[in-house]
Amino acid sequence: MNYYYLIGLENFIDHISCIRDLGFCYWKKSGKKMKIGDVVFLFISDKIHDKVMFRLEVVSTDEERKDSKYFKHSFKPDMHCFVLKNTSAKYDGEGLGRVELEQHGISRYVQYKKLDKEQAQWIDSFFE
Repeated sequence: MNYYYLIGLENFIDHISCIRDLGFCYWKKSGKKMKIGDVVFLFISDKIHDKVMFRLEVVSTDEERKDSKYFKHSFKPDMHCFVLKNTSAKYDGEGLGRVELEQHGISRYVQYKKLDKEQAQWIDSFFE
């Protein structure tokens, strides 16, 4: 099992509502190497939250996207998405913002990153 970090841009898709309503979200592949069973920490990027808020698990690597109602702009169908299932309560604390992530070697400019063991354990500790 591997651990990844992704940024969800809320000005394009309402990830928070999607995960709340469906219990999962879809993610475009775009060359990502995630596999079933991998854990994904989702950073919600917007003016209100701007922090890691979700711990998700890859449950499928090849699904048709069915979340058009959560798009804030034009929806683009995609037949081959990841499905990321929520595995923990939403994090509402203050310890997983951009500054704290950078202190642990996760750049504010990266949108997809495979985490090392220490980074994964540190973030995961907020969801236990």
